[in-house]
Amino acid sequence: MPPAYRYISEPAAAEEAFRSLAAESEIAFDLEADSLHNYREKICLVQISSPSENIIVDPFACREAFHVLESLLGDAGIRKVLHGSDYDIRLLKKDLGCGVRNVFDTMVAAQLTGREQYGLAALLEESFSVSLNKKHQRADWSVRPLTEDLLAYAVLDTAWLLQLKELLEEDLSRLGRLSWAEEEFRLLEEIEPQPAKELSALNVKGARRLEPRQQVLLQGLLEIREKAAEELDRPPFKVLSNQVLLAWAENPPLSRKNILATRGASKRILAHLADDLLASLAGPVQDVELPRGRRESFAPMTGEERKRLQLLKEVRAGMEEKLSLPPGLLVNSATLEKMARMEVGEALDFIASGLKDWQREVAGEELARVLNDQSAGPVPPG
Repeated sequence: MPPAYRYISEPAAAEEAFRSLAAESEIAFDLEADSLHNYREKICLVQISSPSENIIVDPFACREAFHVLESLLGDAGIRKVLHGSDYDIRLLKKDLGCGVRNVFDTMVAAQLTGREQYGLAALLEESFSVSLNKKHQRADWSVRPLTEDLLAYAVLDTAWLLQLKELLEEDLSRLGRLSWAEEEFRLLEEIEPQPAKELSALNVKGARRLEPRQQVLLQGLLEIREKAAEELDRPPFKVLSNQVLLAWAENPPLSRKNILATRGASKRILAHLADDLLASLAGPVQDVELPRGRRESFAPMTGEERKRLQLLKEVRAGMEEKLSLPPGLLVNSATLEKMARMEVGEALDFIASGLKDWQREVAGEELARVLNDQSAGPVPPG
C-alpha cells in the first residue's frame, strides 16, 4: 500500500502548506517534468515530504503560490533532501528562476559510501524493502487529470527520503566521508541550466560521414524539424527522428509521394511538412560553414602524454581499490587527460586549485608524486 499523501490543486491551500513547511528542519523534495513529451520543458508536479506528511502540489493550478515555495527552497536553515538533484536544481532555475539552499543528495551520498547500486529504487529496496514500480518512469506528467496510480507512484519519490538520508549520513560519518558529501552538495547548489544547444548537423551522430553537400541538406532539415517541434510543442525526436533526416540527406526524396512513403515517421506530420521538406532538399546547395557546436577538438596525445595519463590512471585505480569508489567519482577520465596534456608545473597547480577538496585529500599527493617523478626522468646509472 503506498504512503498516504495530500494532493493540493488550490493556490491558497498550496501557500498554506508551503508556509507550514517553513517550521521544519528538513524536508524531502522532488519534481516531475515533461521533457520527453513537450518542446518547452516545465515543472509538472511538486512532491514534498516532511516527517509528518507527504504532499503533492499541482504547479499548473497553484503557480501563484510558488513565491512561497521559492522562499522555502532558498531558506538555508532547512535541509532539502533530494535524489539526483542536479536535474531538479537546473529545472527550478530555468522554470522558476530560483535555486535550492542546504541540499542533501541521497544519490551522491550513496555513491560516496561505496554502494554499487545508488538508484532510488535499489536504495529503497535495500534499506526498507520498498519496491518501486518503474512502469510510470516515462509518463507524461503534463496531462490532466492525473490518475491515482500516477500520484501513488509520485509520492514514493520523497516519502522515504528523510529516513534514507539518516541511514546514509550515518554511513558517511562512520567512513569519515561526510565532509566529502557536503562539498559535493554545495557544488550542486551552484549548478546552472545548460545553455540551448546550437542547432548543427555536425552534432548529429553519423553526420560526419556524410559528404559536405549532404551535411548542408541535413542542416536545412534540422531547422525545419526544430520549427515544427516548437509549433507542435513536441520534442524534436517525436517530430522526425535523426535516422529519417540522415536518410533523406543521403538520398533526398524527389516527390511528395516519396516523403509520405517514409517509414518510421507519422503520416500526419509528413503531410504537414512535405512541401517545406521538398523545397529545402531541392534548393541550391551552397558551400556554407556549418555551426560546429561546442565540441572541443584535441590534437592526438604525444607518447609522453599517453605515458603520463597511464600513470595517473594507475594512481586512480589504487585509490579505487582502497576506497571502493568508482573511478569516475574519484577523478574522471576527462580530468586526468586534461592533466596529462599539461606541463608538469601546470598540472601540479591544477591539483592544488582545480580538484575538489576531498579529491585532493585522497589522491592529490599521489597524483603529484607521479607527475614529479616523471618530470625528474630516469635516474642515470651511478
